[in-house]
Amino acid sequence: MTDPLDDLERLALSAPSGATLLIAPAGHPLAERLQVHDGSTAQTAQSLLSNPPQRRYALALLADGLDDLSSDDGRRLIAGLRDLYAETLYCLASSERWPTPSMLALGLRPLASYPSSLALYHFDLYDYKRTPDWLNSRHWANPERWDKARW
Repeated sequence: MTDPLDDLERLALSAPSGATLLIAPAGHPLAERLQVHDGSTAQTAQSLLSNPPQRRYALALLADGLDDLSSDDGRRLIAGLRDLYAETLYCLASSERWPTPSMLALGLRPLASYPSSLALYHFDLYDYKRTPDWLNSRHWANPERWDKARW
């Protein structure tokens, strides 16, 4: 198994320089790694809730930042990151405190689980909702089929 921090670091290095927002406790090892590589922005979850970012980031990494928050604040933080502040979100959370159904309800997809009861979840603005098969011109609003099929 790989280390979850190594996985998050690889994901962060794939983003453009300076376009990464890291949400982690103060002194988190990943913050030091990312500052060296690309000058990403790091904040704690509490400071982000009280003082939201002024812009949208290409990538947000939430690393162990949910443990200090209540369930409501954690959901509010994830929803804010997902909807307003990041195009892509990776969330590393305790699978005991934040089980998969809770994360699925917030729109995150599971990517990996680790032996240390951590799980990695993913949300991408551009592929979060797959287009259903019925939503195409074969099934509706197709003038060529108006006299050929009865609805």
